[in-house]
Parts: sequence; C-alpha cells; structure tokens
Amino acid sequence: MKITFIIPCYNASKIIIKNNQKLNKFIKKEKIKEKIIYINDGSQDNTFKELKKLKSKNIKIINNKFNLGKSKSIINALKKVKTKNIVLIDCDLPYFDYLKTTIKNLSEYDLVAINRKLKRSVNLDKRKNLYKITRNLISNFLGALVEKKLKLNVNGDTQAGLKAFKMNNYLKKYKFISKYYFLDIELINLFKKNKFKIKLIPVKFKISDKSSIKFFTFKNLKIIFEFFNVIKKINN
Repeated sequence: MKITFIIPCYNASKIIIKNNQKLNKFIKKEKIKEKIIYINDGSQDNTFKELKKLKSKNIKIINNKFNLGKSKSIINALKKVKTKNIVLIDCDLPYFDYLKTTIKNLSEYDLVAINRKLKRSVNLDKRKNLYKITRNLISNFLGALVEKKLKLNVNGDTQAGLKAFKMNNYLKKYKFISKYYFLDIELINLFKKNKFKIKLIPVKFKISDKSSIKFFTFKNLKIIFEFFNVIKKINN
C-alpha cells in the first residue's frame, strides 16, 4: 500500500529524531511504500533544525516561517500529496499502537478515525489534575455541540490525533476554512455528506499533560470564532 503520512510539528525538537525512527521501523515492518510530509509550523525551538537532519528521498519538509495553525498547515500539505491513501498523525505519534489497525481498515473504508468517546474506549487516567479535568470538560462540551448541530455520528470526538482517509474528487475541490483545530470536523462532515464509508476505532487512552493549547489567551477567542464559523458553513 502507498501512503502519505502528514505530520504537523510545533516545538517538537526533542522527539523528532526518535519518533521518525519509530515510524520508519513500523513502515519497513509493514512493507508500506511511503512518503512522509513533516510540517514545521513556526516552531520557536529547534524543530526545523532537527527536521533537516532527516535525510531521505521519501521525506518532504514544509517550513512555515510563521505559525499558520495546525489545520491550515495540513490543508497546504494536502495539495502536495500524490498518493490516494493519507494518514494524519501528530508528531508525538499518539495512538501509535492503533496505527496498524487504522491502515488495515483503510482498505475497506474511506475514512478511519480513532474515537475516544465510543463505549468500548477506555480512559486510563487514574488521577486527573485540574488541567486534564478542564480540558476534558471543554472537549465534551464542544463535542456535544458538534453532534447537536451537525449530527456527525462520531460521539462528539473529532480531535484525536490519528486519522486515515482516501483522497477523492470531493476532497480535492472542497475549500476548507479551518486554520487552527477544526479541519477534522470539516473532513468528517465531507465524507459523511457524500456517503463515504467511515470507521471509528475504540482506544485505550490518557489525556496528555503536554499541549500547545493554553486556556486563557487571546488566541482562544479566534479559535472559538473559527469553531462557530465552521459549524455555520457546514449548516448552510
């Protein structure tokens, strides 16, 4: 199977080399013909410097001099994809144990997504700090709102950092408006609206203590504004 992996990175200099080796080991074991697109989204550390150490004809590096946002970075990268099969995975390789299952299901389904809200999914966090509790509450609220307004049938989980899908003509022509974090909503809606086959995979997971998302910033007002713009566009 030929697959393009799109991996957005932000301030990830400490994990780039190690995780690239981990991914390549998996690729060789599964005999995947791959292209890997790494995106440095205006990182403030040595992420770009570390990415340049990855010497391979199968690796392409996109360097955003300024932070464009995760969704916008992925949208730009999609224009450079030449394979039919695409995997979106965050640079910390979340849900890596489910990557094989995700790719395997891609032979039968058009969109495959990790879903933490399925009944068979399990939150392994025994102790939750204030950050995790707050993040979970916000996630549940936004997820419930998405389900109520858009009825995507994904149990309110659109933001898990592992998805795979097949390129199609609808996707090529669609004009995404997401810049920050809501490409996933537009993507799932596009596949559902056009009656493509979607597979949701239950997982065992923990809520990360590390995130580039800060709760109390001016940027969050922009993110909230974008969220409602995405819902409005889809509903029209």
